[in-house]
Amino acid sequence: MFSGTPIDYQDEPLENNGFWPDLNLKDFQSQRTLPADIDADTIGQALIAAVAEVNAELEATEAKHRANGYETADKVPGVKLKGKNALCAQYTKAVFARAKADLMGEFASVGRHDTQPGQESAETRNGLLAESSVVIRRMKGLKRATVRMV
Repeated sequence: MFSGTPIDYQDEPLENNGFWPDLNLKDFQSQRTLPADIDADTIGQALIAAVAEVNAELEATEAKHRANGYETADKVPGVKLKGKNALCAQYTKAVFARAKADLMGEFASVGRHDTQPGQESAETRNGLLAESSVVIRRMKGLKRATVRMV
């Protein structure tokens, strides 16, 4: 229930690899509406793990952009909103969705009085992982899904 008290998010920067944008724990917590009672270190670990996984999946994409003369993702041409280009927005979305999926087990274990079944379900977790995968596929220049003959 809303108490009128602002949530104290952790303003902690996450330094990325130099190509992909740096992220912030506070942005992740607020944009993905994480329960305030999940330990900030736990959230940070999930965010670091998600960044490592997404960066690994996008190694070839990063190499392609670097080969085209773009030293950072924010220099890649594309639509922009508030100074953030599409590639950086997609990256952030993929990482945040994957990190939140990783934290789904924490939602049920933080000892809240009220449960949120929609926030705690396997279906929600799978949806977040699918969201991340679709965004990563688009960043790679692939369609949402492909069909291959076996």
